Amino acid sequence: MADYSTGIFAGQVGGRRLLRVLRKHGIADQVTWFIPGHTMETFESTVKEIVQSGAEIGLHGYAHEGAYQMTEEQEREVLVKCMEVAQHLTGKKVQGYRAPMYQLRETTIKLLKEFGFLYDSSLSHHDSQPYFVPCAPPVQRIDFSKPASSWLRPTELADMESLTAGKPLVEIPTGWNNEDMMALQYFPHLHNSHGHVDARVVEQRWKDIFLWLWENPDLEDGSFVFPLLMHPDTSGMAHVAGMVDRFIGWLRGWGDTVQFHTFSSIAQSWLDEKMKRQD
Repeated sequence: MADYSTGIFAGQVGGRRLLRVLRKHGIADQVTWFIPGHTMETFESTVKEIVQSGAEIGLHGYAHEGAYQMTEEQEREVLVKCMEVAQHLTGKKVQGYRAPMYQLRETTIKLLKEFGFLYDSSLSHHDSQPYFVPCAPPVQRIDFSKPASSWLRPTELADMESLTAGKPLVEIPTGWNNEDMMALQYFPHLHNSHGHVDARVVEQRWKDIFLWLWENPDLEDGSFVFPLLMHPDTSGMAHVAGMVDRFIGWLRGWGDTVQFHTFSSIAQSWLDEKMKRQD
């Protein structure tokens, strides 16, 4: 029951606290919330507040299940259900997806393209530039029961810069260092959760990432994306909410040189520019 209790805190308390911080800094309508379908249905009043703030809603599974836990048919059923739930609450066709635990596979990408998604945010081929979701062959596990010669070969890399057949799917990268949960949340059954890290350690890490990207524009095509992941059950805790408040204030202090955008606006802007260059 303890884990469920944390989830109820997120849906009833943490989400509203985080929304309050975003409103305080005038960016509530310039962010994207990736929300599981179960959360949307269980905490509908909180999600309606988020929708009314002008934020974008992206999908994040139904019960935070990973792709490899499901059959392909279950994966399709979950995606369709979540699309319906999101459209009911927002009145809009959902544009983006982030896989729970970043677990997506080739079938996930195929489904996102089939249903016309604009972008995904589950991969980390880059850390600060959008790119096209790679259409690479499935990753092959090493079979150690076979001769070594059977796996001694390089990986075939997919093109991330060119359009491929079908509707393009933009990737906005993500990563563990850009999120709050693993360092600041404690789950006794997860070996990679900690929970007792000083929030200022994460705050400084985020500043260090941002500053390095800012100070090396020649490596980042002159601009970069800096996607932060904040969970209501983590960043909704009092001491972490204070850190989020300080950090957003720090970013706001850069003035108009730092812009806040929804993921869909980033993906669409990047895609439009790519299409212009390839015409």
